[in-house]
Amino acid sequence: MITKIEENDGIMTVYLEGRMDTPSSSETDDELAPLYETECKEIVIDCSQLDYIASSGLRIFLSLLLDTQPQGKHISIKGMNQTLRDVFDMTGFTDLFDFI
Repeated sequence: MITKIEENDGIMTVYLEGRMDTPSSSETDDELAPLYETECKEIVIDCSQLDYIASSGLRIFLSLLLDTQPQGKHISIKGMNQTLRDVFDMTGFTDLFDFI
């Protein structure tokens, strides 16, 4: 799993690549720490290179949402393939996030 974060014009963009499975989730969660501390109010998670997400990965998305919303931050997800979108649909996560 590769995680890359860029800041541009007040928007934090997270690029996820590979498989967000149980073994990689802990490391990915640690790599997302700057999102909790940033002053940027807009966070975009680019999933165009994300091949798979396990329940531990879903937990990371939910924790990020629940911890950043009270800070006035907004999270959008883009580039999600149909398989991942189906997982988000089945778990009700499509109702929690904005997709661009």
